[in-house]
Amino acid sequence: MCCRYYFSDRPADEKIMKIIALMDRDYPGAYKTGEIFPGDAAAAVIGEGSRLRHVPATFGFPGYKGGKLLINARSETASEKPTFAEAMRCRRAILPADGFYEWSRDEKKTKYLFTLDGLRTLYLCGLYQIVDGQYRFVILTRPANASVADIHNRMPVIAAADQVRPYLTDPEAARRIIAAANPKLNRQQA
Repeated sequence: MCCRYYFSDRPADEKIMKIIALMDRDYPGAYKTGEIFPGDAAAAVIGEGSRLRHVPATFGFPGYKGGKLLINARSETASEKPTFAEAMRCRRAILPADGFYEWSRDEKKTKYLFTLDGLRTLYLCGLYQIVDGQYRFVILTRPANASVADIHNRMPVIAAADQVRPYLTDPEAARRIIAAANPKLNRQQA
């Protein structure tokens, strides 16, 4: 679940335009736009105390013993898992996105893009760690709501724009945001 998402270099959202401007100023060429795959460097927002930072971060924690990248963490159990527990407490990330992709479970494997009404930005909740001096992230997932469930049984945890700072800087607020219902999403064949 949530193995790819889309991040436009021409967003309609002013807040995302500011993130892109900061990323281009501080980290030119260090992150990707368009379809983001595991292993790609992407724009991430992290909290450091009460301050927010925009950094390039690689999609995926290193796998066990050189195995496949870990790209998702189940929100229901992440705080109990050694790989994610400390990050749940103090290293949360937001991954701005225009939408995320899922594939149908039938033999056709139809690709769908899930978005919010009005081209609004999705703020995907994640966790990060620093590995060999590099920021790396996973996306938190939850059981899918009605707008996604017939395509996939899980979906990213999504924060509202006004929840970004609390999610990143306040552990108790982050728990409430993770537990809250996700918004209804639109979908289109990609």
